[in-house]
Amino acid sequence: MASFLAAGWQTCEGESLCCWMIFYRTTFSQAPTGVTAVPRPARLQCAISTAGVCSRRAADELIFEGHVKINGVAVHEPGTRVDLGKDKVIVKGKALTPQIASRRFYFAINKPKGYICSSLATAPNPRPERLVTSLLDPWLREWRARAPAAVLPPRFFTVGRLDAQSVGLIFVTNDGEWAQRVMHPSSNLTKEYCVTLESRPRLPDLQRLAAGAAMEDGTWVTPVSVTLDDSVASKPNRVRIVVAEGRNREVRNLVAAAGLTLRTLRRTRIGGYRLDPGVPFGAVRELSVRDTRRVLDRGAQDRA
Repeated sequence: MASFLAAGWQTCEGESLCCWMIFYRTTFSQAPTGVTAVPRPARLQCAISTAGVCSRRAADELIFEGHVKINGVAVHEPGTRVDLGKDKVIVKGKALTPQIASRRFYFAINKPKGYICSSLATAPNPRPERLVTSLLDPWLREWRARAPAAVLPPRFFTVGRLDAQSVGLIFVTNDGEWAQRVMHPSSNLTKEYCVTLESRPRLPDLQRLAAGAAMEDGTWVTPVSVTLDDSVASKPNRVRIVVAEGRNREVRNLVAAAGLTLRTLRRTRIGGYRLDPGVPFGAVRELSVRDTRRVLDRGAQDRA
């Protein structure tokens, strides 16, 4: 049974306890959130990247530089076939076991302002403490405390992006296949944003928002829906905008093209999964298998 150190906030959803937390503790006896098996046999760089150690390109570099050993022998060919069920694979001194390779984790985070959806390898001026994935550091510390020292930790990445000034729902995982399904247009997942404007919009303002805008590459984007948000009487300047793809800065472009001034932008829903409005910034929740399916469920999306 998993144990939680909560951020002072809990809620029940159906029969499952949904605990938002700054810190999550789990035991290795707990069943994994989800499993994606590494193909056996597989090309070495595929086995490493599928296990979530790093990207396939980074795996190639590790292999070329001699940081990967199979059964005690350094290999330099990324296409070398490997069977994690039989072969002992060591990456930079850490063992890549079948158990670690097949373990998948999924998190929902309420991203605070100022955090970026990038990695140390790709951020132009990397500040580890300002990466979205750094919000999982307490979880990783617990993981490392319980795992054997020679075992590789999971490598997490964000599913899509939110710019540094935007806040709200972002998924973090080590499952590239699930991330691709969430992001790919063929999944037909919409994303909902709560936008606070400088002043209360009038009907013509909403109509201009709904008309769409041109992106930097010339692509014309049109929102799925634009509605005035009257859910909070003290905040009359809010608008809910639903978009089909959620392209980089799409909502900001829509607001600017309508001649409006944006004050805050918060993502509240991806697919069938909605962020509870009471969740504090920086809070993290590990998703269940049911949650990961709900994200991709078109029916749940229509009801959310």
